[in-house]
Amino acid sequence: MRPRRNKLLLTLLTILVIQALILSCGFLDEEIADDTEAIPAEEAVRPPTRTPRPVSPNQSTSGDSWLVMFYQNADDQILEKDIYIDLNEAELIGSSENLTLVSQIDRYRGAFKGDGNWTSTKRFYIEQDGDLNTVHSTEVEDLGEADSGDKQTLVDFATWAITTYPADRYALILSDHGAGWTGGWSDDNPVEGSQFTVNDIDTALAEIIANTGINGFELVGFDACLMAHIEPLSAIAPYARYAVASEEVEPSLGWAYHYFLEKLAENPSMDGAELSQHIVDGYIREDIRIVDPAARRAYLEELGVRGDMNPARMADELGGSITLAAIDLSQMGTVNQAFNDLTLSLAEENPRGAAKARSYAQAYESIFGGNAPSPFIDMSHFAELLQDLYGSNSAVGQSAEGLRQAVQQAVIAEKHGPERPGSNGMAVFFPTSNQFQDFYRAYVKQASRFAGASLWDDYLVNHYTGTAVKPSGADLALLEPQYGQVPDMAQLEESGAEVSEPVVAPGKGEITISPLTLDLDEIPPDGVATISADISGGNIAYIYVYTLYFDEESNSYLSVDLDFLDAGEVKDIGGVIYPDWGTDDPLLLDVEWSPIVSFISDGSQEALAAAEAEIYGVGTEDTTYLVWGAYTFVEDNITRDAVMRFDAEGKFINIFGFLDDNGQGAPREIIPQVGDQFTVEEKWLEFDNNPDGEIAYYNGDTLTFGGSPMELVIDGTYTGSYVVGILVEDFDGNTYEQFTTITVSE
Repeated sequence: MRPRRNKLLLTLLTILVIQALILSCGFLDEEIADDTEAIPAEEAVRPPTRTPRPVSPNQSTSGDSWLVMFYQNADDQILEKDIYIDLNEAELIGSSENLTLVSQIDRYRGAFKGDGNWTSTKRFYIEQDGDLNTVHSTEVEDLGEADSGDKQTLVDFATWAITTYPADRYALILSDHGAGWTGGWSDDNPVEGSQFTVNDIDTALAEIIANTGINGFELVGFDACLMAHIEPLSAIAPYARYAVASEEVEPSLGWAYHYFLEKLAENPSMDGAELSQHIVDGYIREDIRIVDPAARRAYLEELGVRGDMNPARMADELGGSITLAAIDLSQMGTVNQAFNDLTLSLAEENPRGAAKARSYAQAYESIFGGNAPSPFIDMSHFAELLQDLYGSNSAVGQSAEGLRQAVQQAVIAEKHGPERPGSNGMAVFFPTSNQFQDFYRAYVKQASRFAGASLWDDYLVNHYTGTAVKPSGADLALLEPQYGQVPDMAQLEESGAEVSEPVVAPGKGEITISPLTLDLDEIPPDGVATISADISGGNIAYIYVYTLYFDEESNSYLSVDLDFLDAGEVKDIGGVIYPDWGTDDPLLLDVEWSPIVSFISDGSQEALAAAEAEIYGVGTEDTTYLVWGAYTFVEDNITRDAVMRFDAEGKFINIFGFLDDNGQGAPREIIPQVGDQFTVEEKWLEFDNNPDGEIAYYNGDTLTFGGSPMELVIDGTYTGSYVVGILVEDFDGNTYEQFTTITVSE
C-alpha cells in the first residue's frame, strides 16, 4: 500500500505548459527547534501556590511496589480534554498498597472547560473513583503556569515524585504531541515555542536518576505520536529497561489507562516487559471510551454519531491506521549494531536501490510539510525491500536480514491497523535530498546519542554526497546503562558526520513525458476520454492523474482531483503494495479519464474540495481520501493547519491538526466540537498578476461541525473546460508533468 500521500506543488514548467494550452484553446527551511531566545507570552506567569502534601502511602516490603508517574502536558487546545480524560481513567483504578499513581497535568486556557476550567499546572496523588468527568483525587500542589516544554519541569516533577513516593519499580509516561527525532511536548504558555528536543529527554532522564539514586526506570512510555523511532529510543536506552511508543500518529483516545493499570494493580509483581505488553494489548480495543457503554455513547456524540455502536466495530474503525510497540531497550545496542552493518553494506552499492526502497517503505505522517514524501519509514520494512531488490544472499540482503531479526528481538509486543501493514515497531528518518539539505544538521544536533552510536547519519552523507562511511564513527557504548551519569550533550552534538561535498540525488529520475494526445477532446459528463503519453527515464516511483477545473468568473483553474494511476502490475512486500512499472523505456501510457469534482458537506452547505487518494494499491472500496485545510476552534478562535480523512463511501474518518503552519510540526487527532469550523484549502492556477501564470493558495468555503457528520461527495456532472495532467514522481520525491485540455459538455 502507498505510504501517506502528500500535497504536490506544480513547477514553473507546469505553469508554462498550462498557459500554452489556454492560449491554444482561445518541514521548515530552518532548523527544527532552533536555539533562539524564547519569546515571553503576553500573559504574566502566575506565582505558584503551595498546598499540603498527603502522607505517603505505606510502602510494600515485598519488592513488588510500583510508582507510575504521568507527565501530562495538556496545555494545548487539541489535546487538553483527551489527556484530562486519561487522568480520569487512571482514577478508575487509583493508588493502592503496592501501586502509587501520581500526575502532573498542565491545562490550557480555553478549549476544554470541564471540571472547574482551571488552567494552571497541578500535581495529584491519584485515588480511586468512578467519575470519568471530574478529578476527585487529592491535589498535592498547584504550581501555577509551569512551562511543560522545559525539561527542568519534567526533572522537578519526577524527582519530587520518586523522593516522595519511593517504590521498587518506576514507570514514567509522557503525554502530549510527539514528533520523532525533533522531540515534542510543546508549550507556548508561559514561553512561546518551548518544547523538548530528544536531547532534552535524554538529559532529563539522566538528571532524574542522578537526583534520586534510583537504578533506572522500569518503563518509559510515550503516549504521543511518532516516538517509536530509533532516534528517541536510542536516547532513552541508557536510562530505562522498556519503552512503549507509536511509529504513527495516535488517535485522540490515547492509551487504555484503565485496562493496563487494572492489570498492574491485580499483579504488581509483573516487570516492565509484562506491563508494556498489556499497554500494547489494550490499545484502542480496551479503551474505556469504547468498552463502557455510557462513555462510548458520549464519545460517539463528540464524533457526530448518534446512538450506539458495537465496541468491536468501533475499535476496528478507530484502529485502521494505528501502531504501538513495546521495546526491550537492552536490545538497542544490538539493533544499532545490525543497522550499522546494513549501512556499511549499502555504502558499497549503487544508492539508487536504497532510494527506491525508501520510496516504497511503510511511511508515517510527516511533520515537515506536505510537499514531499514523508521521511519517517519503518526500519524492518525498509530492510525487507532491500532484500527483495538486492537479493537475500547478497551482502545487503544478509545484513538487512540481520536488522530485521534484531528489531524483532527488541520489539516484544506490537500491533498495527490494516492501513499500516508494513509496520514492525520501529521507524527511522530517511529524508529526500531536499529534506537532507534542510534538516540534516538539526538531525545530528538534536538526536545526538543516536548519531554518536550509529553510522546512519554517516550513511545519509554518503548517500547524498558520496563521502565514505568510516566504521569508527559509531560508539555503541553510548547505549549502555548510564545510571547516575549526566551526559555532556555539547560533546555528543559534535558526533554527527560532516557534509563537505555537494549534494546529489541518486533517486532523481531525469524523466521526460511526451506531449499528451487524446482520442476525444470533448466528452459528455458520463463520457470517457483516453489520454496517451510516452514516459522516458528511470527511477519512476508513482504516476498520478491530476485534474484542474476552469472557473470562467476568475479566469483561473482550480485543482479538483489527484489520484494514483494503476500500473497494472504490482509488488507486495510485507503487505505493502506498490507499482511495478516494468523495464520498458519509454513507458507507454493509455489513461482513461472522466470528469470528477468533489465536495465536502456538513449537512447544510457544501464546499468544493480537492480530494487526494491516500494509499496506492487498495481496492476502490478501501480507498481513503485526504482534504487539506484549516481548522478553527470555536472556543478561542485559534486556527491550525489540518487534514481531513474520508473513506471510499465519503464517510468522515478523522481529522489531524498540525502545530505549525504549512502542515508542519507535530500532528494529533482533533475531536471536533459543535461550532468548530473547517475551511477548505484551494489551490489555483491564475493569471491576474502574472501573464505566465502562478500557483496561489486561498481559503475556500468554510463548513461548521454540528449535528451531521462531514461527508465527501463526488460529482461527475460538472460541464466546462478541464486541464488534465500526467504527473510522475521519482524516487527522490521530484515531480514531472504534462497537461492537456478536455471539454465536458451536455
